[in-house]
Amino acid sequence: MKEREENKQMSQKRAATGFKGMALAPITENTLTSYKASAGEALPYAGSMSRTAKESTTDLYYDDDLYAQIKDVMGEDVEIRVAEVPLSKMAALGLGTYDEETETLEADFNISGKEYALRFVVDTVSGLPYYFNYRVFEMTGIKFDNFTTKKDSVTVCEVIITGVFKRPSLNGVAPWAVMQLKEDKTNQAACTAFLTAAETKPTV
Repeated sequence: MKEREENKQMSQKRAATGFKGMALAPITENTLTSYKASAGEALPYAGSMSRTAKESTTDLYYDDDLYAQIKDVMGEDVEIRVAEVPLSKMAALGLGTYDEETETLEADFNISGKEYALRFVVDTVSGLPYYFNYRVFEMTGIKFDNFTTKKDSVTVCEVIITGVFKRPSLNGVAPWAVMQLKEDKTNQAACTAFLTAAETKPTV
């Protein structure tokens, strides 16, 4: 009985309920000798993220492992939908030039090979979210779409970002890192900084 209760608590702790707090950190160096990602730019209106798995079949057993879903995703195609991205934020991400006086973004979304560190938060039932940092997200496209909300039938300009997860070129740098909020929340500041901090490998 005790073991069953412990298993239940563990599965609840790991059960994901959604994701938020997305940030993209432009990569300034991704070579055999250096990896550098600048400060992350927060995209607060994340809606959904989907991946196209490369495996032909995926066998999953045991509830705990099903909930955790911490696995190698290198090479998987990714689609991220964001309800809104300010034009100035797109310029900060290197996707165009923003004129504050005219509030105009001069942009070319026919992008090729732009790389970012993709970071986000995965909420859990227990309220102790995971903080993920995928070190290389090669953006392959960005486009606009419209959808209508249910409550007031408001049309929102949705931004669709596509790309692929890749490994850093620097040998020995893991393709992703993850933190989890402690039960006493003493590492909250560190977890928050994990999403937006600049990163350099190898460290000095």
